[in-house]
Amino acid sequence: MPSPTREDLIPAAKRFNRWQFPEARNFFKELSSSADGSDQEFLEAVSDVAEGFSKIWHKGGEPHAMVSSLSKGTKSLEKFTPRYLEIELTEFTKHLNTCLEEAKRWRRGDVEIFDRDLIPRLEFAD
Repeated sequence: MPSPTREDLIPAAKRFNRWQFPEARNFFKELSSSADGSDQEFLEAVSDVAEGFSKIWHKGGEPHAMVSSLSKGTKSLEKFTPRYLEIELTEFTKHLNTCLEEAKRWRRGDVEIFDRDLIPRLEFAD
């Protein structure tokens, strides 16, 4: 099965970058269902990250679920750096790790709310 193209990924990436995380998750999940191997693993990892960020707003915030999804997605994505399917991952995963630490602070109660300014953007390679 051929790998998804940039054109296939753009709708999902746009939703991610607009903080439409449930929609982005659904797009990445749909793409992963028609992929296999490393492509499927990568798309599922990005879907997990989108799922994690969606927990900021879900039911007033779910830091435990956010940490779980971000941990799973970030760990999977790190093996795909520096880039995969034309998506730049070095800075993205670096920022995800910062987000994960902030989410853990939120879960512990060290901060009242997750700092949304930390959320990275999905960027395509030029």
